[in-house]
Amino acid sequence: MSSCSSTSSQVAETDPTGQYERYNEMLGEGFYKKVYKGFDNLNGMEIAWCRIKITTKMSKSDPDTVMRLCTEACLVKNIHHENIVKCYRSWIDYENKIIHIITELFTSMTMRQYIMNHVLVDVTAVKKWCRQILNALDYLHTRNPPILHRDVKVENMFVCGNSGTVKLGDFGVATVLKPGHGAVGVFGTAQYMAPEIFRGNYNQLVDIHSFGICVLQMVTGIDKLYGECTYKEQIYKEIMAGVRPEVLSTVTDTQAKQFIERCLSPAYKRPSAKELLNDPFLGPSVASTSTVRTNLSLMPCSIRDQVDRLVGVEKEVEFGDRKVNFLGKMKDRVMIRIVLSIIYNVGGNEVEEMELEFSIQKDKVDQFVMKNIAKQLELSTEDVAVAIEIMDQLIKEVMCNQNSAYKGVLNAQNLSDEDPFSSYYEYYDDKQKSERMSNCFGKLSKLSKLRTFSW
Repeated sequence: MSSCSSTSSQVAETDPTGQYERYNEMLGEGFYKKVYKGFDNLNGMEIAWCRIKITTKMSKSDPDTVMRLCTEACLVKNIHHENIVKCYRSWIDYENKIIHIITELFTSMTMRQYIMNHVLVDVTAVKKWCRQILNALDYLHTRNPPILHRDVKVENMFVCGNSGTVKLGDFGVATVLKPGHGAVGVFGTAQYMAPEIFRGNYNQLVDIHSFGICVLQMVTGIDKLYGECTYKEQIYKEIMAGVRPEVLSTVTDTQAKQFIERCLSPAYKRPSAKELLNDPFLGPSVASTSTVRTNLSLMPCSIRDQVDRLVGVEKEVEFGDRKVNFLGKMKDRVMIRIVLSIIYNVGGNEVEEMELEFSIQKDKVDQFVMKNIAKQLELSTEDVAVAIEIMDQLIKEVMCNQNSAYKGVLNAQNLSDEDPFSSYYEYYDDKQKSERMSNCFGKLSKLSKLRTFSW
């Protein structure tokens, strides 16, 4: 009873349906809004409860702000994307002039806190974050009509610390583009603003500029990028003149620097979110290993599966909400056994497996992927390219490992040379062969003489 009484005393208010409760514990505060912790009684989970009080002064002197705040409440209810903070409910209490917005609760950190707490985050993590935010922006920008966030910054990106999932939130100054019209009004945070915001008649590409500034912060770990400016007005002047932050010159990763520069390009040649998703900087980051992993499987394994995981080659990649594990091992002298484990709703336990065989002599990687993987997994054109690259790497590494094992036997038995994998090299010209393969594949001895070595 005492526990129930204690819990009840924390409840400050309940929504009209009775499903959500707000506590007095404040999570954050903005210029117009206060965010509190709350609870969803129906689903048994914590939520964030945002309260926006419309004052009499605001109603009389700043009706545009009231319009924006009401727009946010309307917008967030109709936005549904895995990389955008979920809105469960919103409503307006006209009697007390309060806008209520209930969203999912992030107990980890904002992106700003994350990069400030982790010195020089690895570029692989940055790429993963970038893909997620770009997917969110592409979703917003391709609505009909398009939605502009107008306040893309690291403080409005929320990181789930144990999964690396990133979500874009706070649509307080978001707007919808009217057909045939550009947006107007100077909104956002100084160092993230695109030059055209000050001229008016801008579009969704202002979000791409802001995103580029965020990437620069992720890569450098520097919070205030216009540190040379003392006042906000000086930052405005630099931005309007098209001056980029000086810290950009310190970025040593060529692809990362070029990617950021594309984001900060003048509006007329700045790429869209969809185009940036195909940038070389965001090429697949493949996790590869040929040793045992801590979590061997999400489902019971046969002994053969366990052995394959220990001695085979593994690669992982995410396609949307699916994580795909590629496991390859030589079956015999010309066949590679490939097992695909597809984990749906990354972080869950729904797993599907596919077992395939790749012939070194007959199969070509691109055709093999299109026939056996792309259709079954319904991959996009971008994901197909990633799958082909991963399969190509997997096959080469399996063969490279096999080469090392063969050489051990050949050295022990003093056998003569011959290359059993030569058919696979037909996909590459002689120059590529010498440059890309010489370090991995040497001449091998005749396999017909190997009587005591089995695979």
